[in-house]
Amino acid sequence: MRSDSEHPFDGTRTAEAVEKDFYDTIDDTIRETGLAFPTWDRATEDGVMLTTCAVGSKMGNRFSITLDGGAIQDPKAAVEKIQAYWESKNWTIETIFDHTDAPNPGMQIAAKSPTGIEVVYNPIKNNTNPEKTTEWSMLRAQSDCTLDPSLDGVPTPKTEQ
Repeated sequence: MRSDSEHPFDGTRTAEAVEKDFYDTIDDTIRETGLAFPTWDRATEDGVMLTTCAVGSKMGNRFSITLDGGAIQDPKAAVEKIQAYWESKNWTIETIFDHTDAPNPGMQIAAKSPTGIEVVYNPIKNNTNPEKTTEWSMLRAQSDCTLDPSLDGVPTPKTEQ
């Protein structure tokens, strides 16, 4: 865990910096997966939740979202690709679960960015319901906690910056 001003993990990053980092992380991760996540639109706050968090005894806020995406042909290859990408950005890989022996083979990888964003990616192959093209793979992201009082409780629409 870092403690420099760029990656403080102590709630001192501005709400704006945390939010931009959160949105950029989602965009980058989706791009690397190669999957469609139809409900994700950076320009809106649809699906983005703001939840309370704590840094020591102080209360703050963090952003989170869970997105459903399409099926993937090779979950192992998908996890290997995202793992290599995250490691190239100095992320810490926290867990990898292999469920490729299930009726709908899948895997799950969880990691934390150097700025404290936690991401879980769960690529799944759709073997049992081929007419259903979405809601198979999942991406969940949660930002670090910010104590910035300017965060008013509602994520604001963002455009690519």
